[in-house]
Amino acid sequence: MMMKYRTIIVEDEALIRRNVSRKFKELNTRFEVIGEARNGQEALQLIEQSVPDLVITDIQMPVMNGLELAKYLYFAYPHVKIVILSGYHEFEYARQAIHYKVEDYLLKPLSEEQLRALLDAMELKLGSAVDSLSHVSVVLEDQVKTEDIAASVKLYLKQNYMHEITLQDMAAQMHFSVDYLGKCFKKVTGETPLKYLTGLRLNEAKRLLAAYEHLDIKTIGGAVGYADSHYFSRIFKNKTGLYPSEYRQQWEEQKKALSMDQGNPDGLS
Repeated sequence: MMMKYRTIIVEDEALIRRNVSRKFKELNTRFEVIGEARNGQEALQLIEQSVPDLVITDIQMPVMNGLELAKYLYFAYPHVKIVILSGYHEFEYARQAIHYKVEDYLLKPLSEEQLRALLDAMELKLGSAVDSLSHVSVVLEDQVKTEDIAASVKLYLKQNYMHEITLQDMAAQMHFSVDYLGKCFKKVTGETPLKYLTGLRLNEAKRLLAAYEHLDIKTIGGAVGYADSHYFSRIFKNKTGLYPSEYRQQWEEQKKALSMDQGNPDGLS
């Protein structure tokens, strides 16, 4: 069965929103619209529920605009591809979103040719993670090195750590047994794929906890692949010795101490 890339359309004008969704269906590509939102806040609720591959968003919207949405996704959902849909007079303003790794900017009204070109480009980018797994089986006859297998697993985990991942799924796609895949990875890296995945997730969680005080623990846990916030807290505590809230508090205290030192370099009171 052909893989489908899930897409969310974010646009406050209903007519434009429906028109974009209709074009997706008419093109009959590997992209399917799984939801529509009238503003960034509604989009976030959809994204948390379904975790799409692609978000196409307008800029000027009430409650939360497109740039605010792009900024949030950049830090919380780094795998999600973002495309800005803007009017001509907003185009230069839209370029501010380059800081948030926006993939492209499309001008309204959106033509079928524009959309097809965009989706062709997005398909190549989104397919890279799958290709990193499948290429191993393609060249299996050439006796792939253990290092190549481990590298493919590492790439896949780095690109998909925020999703639910099982060794069984990866092994099936590579046409290896679970035991063989695990042994290859541990031989090269010295650790199991699960331990490597946990490390990726917790490193990203530490970054989010330290840098974004407005993000709650549940949101951060979900952003790094832990839908259950209590489980996330237990894993974090087990690996770091601190609960997420304690880690954030410790970091804030360190920042304050550093700020005081910088403000008083000679240690004078």
